[in-house]
Amino acid sequence: MSDQALSEFRYDPFSDAAMRDPQSFYRVMREEHPAYYIAEYDTWVFTRFEDVWNGYMDREHFSEAEGMLFTREQLLIHHRGEPPEPVLEPVKAMFLFLDPPVHTQHRQATAAPFLKGSIARREAEITALVRERLALLLPRGEFDLNADFASHVAVTMVCRVLGIEPDDPEALARAVNLTVGVPPDGPGVAEGRALIYSLLLETVKRRRAGKGPESPVIDSLLTRDTIGRPLSDEEIAIDLNGILVGGTETLPKIVAGCLLELAQRPDQLAEVRAAFPGSVVPAFEEALRYNAPAQWFGRTVKKPVTLGGIDLEPGQRVILNIASANRDRREFDSPDEFRWNRKVRRLLSFGVGPHFCIGIHLARLEGQVMLREFLRAVKSFAVHPERGHWPVSQFQIGWTSLPVTIDELA
Repeated sequence: MSDQALSEFRYDPFSDAAMRDPQSFYRVMREEHPAYYIAEYDTWVFTRFEDVWNGYMDREHFSEAEGMLFTREQLLIHHRGEPPEPVLEPVKAMFLFLDPPVHTQHRQATAAPFLKGSIARREAEITALVRERLALLLPRGEFDLNADFASHVAVTMVCRVLGIEPDDPEALARAVNLTVGVPPDGPGVAEGRALIYSLLLETVKRRRAGKGPESPVIDSLLTRDTIGRPLSDEEIAIDLNGILVGGTETLPKIVAGCLLELAQRPDQLAEVRAAFPGSVVPAFEEALRYNAPAQWFGRTVKKPVTLGGIDLEPGQRVILNIASANRDRREFDSPDEFRWNRKVRRLLSFGVGPHFCIGIHLARLEGQVMLREFLRAVKSFAVHPERGHWPVSQFQIGWTSLPVTIDELA
């Protein structure tokens, strides 16, 4: 940014400039405006690690009753006082967006397949899937790290965990990426959402009839009471959408981004290979910090609270910026540098507090296996960001398309 731009600094998460180059805004905000007030929205944006961490951990003063992915239209309507109660008749949002105790009870009902031990037992299955996919892709000589490789693995695994049988995993992954990567009313968004919802609703109806593959998640939601009454098929489908989208859309961006960062740093790639295969764990963790696709989540203030030196009133909204916090020099040394062997003490990429990502263990294992098997199979490769696609979005950023050329197999 120019000196004039700095003196006239303005930030709006929904502006085209902020969506295309968010980190240039975040650097200024962390140093000069760590708590940035947007009067148009009556909303505070927090960008330093400690403030963001504390905001997510504070379930007493912050609510998700209005959801956590605020739209511009939503923020334009100001309100002070008690935040609205979540709508449970019928449930109109994913349970991820609700507060305890409903959120806690619901999470307990769906958590078992995503626990660390349950996921660890799937390593052989994930490895076989990754090797099978690479065996198909590598002979081509060029393919897409996200669309052809990582998205296929991610959507296949989350569907297996949920007991979903898509006819076309690639089409499902494209639909997911489309619905989060363009404006809500953009071309193809309605069709993508309809495809996803139809698949989920059909799956729930089959399980209620005792048909289709077993699904601990769906079966638990069909039989357990989390809101004082049974859930409808439509409500369960809405909730599954959060798990499916979260498990399909974010991880491929991180995997593709990690391989790009390594390809652009031959010295680090050589170090990763020298310390292989244990090196894939810290390399993936650094990619989580450096390339985490989720920019921010929102909260509504429930009770008077001070965060980052700012007194907040009930009803106000806050934006807790993960992508900025993960580049905060107060938490990370030389944060704008990618270092494959960085020792990370705390990380916000999966969230923290009561709403941390339920798929954290699945994502970590999948990502590590994909990196390990790709580097094991490929001796030399080149990534082509100039031919890739980085969609504009106020929420999820990252490469939805990133071509790779295979120069030499191992």
